[in-house]
Amino acid sequence: MAYQLKPNEPVSRGIKRIVLEQIDKALEQLTGKAGTSEEKAVHESRKRFKQIRAVIRLVQEDIGKATYKRENACFRDIGRLLSDVRDAQVRIETLDKLTAHFSEAIAPDQFAKVRQTLEADYRSTQNSVPAENNPTTSAIAMLKKARKRVDDWPFQHDDWFSLQHGLNQMYKQGKEAFRVAGEQPTAENMHEWRKRVKDLWYHLKILQPVWPGMMAEQIEQAHLLANDLGDDHDLAVLCEFVTTQPKRFNKKDRIDELVNLIGCRREQLQMAAKLRGQRLYAERAKAFVDRIKAYWQVWQTEAEMPSPKKPSSLAKAS
Repeated sequence: MAYQLKPNEPVSRGIKRIVLEQIDKALEQLTGKAGTSEEKAVHESRKRFKQIRAVIRLVQEDIGKATYKRENACFRDIGRLLSDVRDAQVRIETLDKLTAHFSEAIAPDQFAKVRQTLEADYRSTQNSVPAENNPTTSAIAMLKKARKRVDDWPFQHDDWFSLQHGLNQMYKQGKEAFRVAGEQPTAENMHEWRKRVKDLWYHLKILQPVWPGMMAEQIEQAHLLANDLGDDHDLAVLCEFVTTQPKRFNKKDRIDELVNLIGCRREQLQMAAKLRGQRLYAERAKAFVDRIKAYWQVWQTEAEMPSPKKPSSLAKAS
């Protein structure tokens, strides 16, 4: 139950536990103790930072503006330290996913030259990292400092009220971002909606124990929606990369064909995202929060109930 609150656990203690667990897992990855490749370590640790920022947004009202701004900026900046190499890697992965998706319509090596250029860019990005100012080393140092501050986060409440405002704000912002993205599906608007969907996904995971079965489907749908929007964003970034660097790419690389495929796939992803978004954001923010609050109250009542006594064994017939 690493990224979930526990029954009868004060909210402040649970939130701090969740954040500390994510920090420790990121440190394990970045220091090499997890035994994974450097690429995977960066990818996994950056996911941890996003999860931490979602937690901070959930309790932003309760921990106060100063603490929220400081910690949100801290974990944002740590993630940015590691972004360049990861972004170069994602462009390769995005091209591979795109060609796999359209494998029946295109030749396996249709964009081989593009991939070679992307691989060269990835290697160049890796080699450009100065040894004396390694971003991973800086990220580790910042994480260790941030870890020491967590126990001092000042909570005003220790119950549902610690979560209510943040949950309402994030759902409301997600609903608005969905509306804006539907009216103007620019890459920027779709990406903003994606960020709010990921917040909702993480918040639902934290609160899943209030009614595990009921929450599971909504969590899964939020996860799938976040993935669709993530793929859409990655394709938009790849498209911009290959169309704005004429010295690296030209017509011989079949860029026009690649751009058309990207556009086709993005249209598919956005149609699927719209349908999932209509389900996830069908409620008004107040109704959504009130529903989760009702689950919370029943969950707390269940946790406080004494364990049922076992029936005494029946006396044997004489």
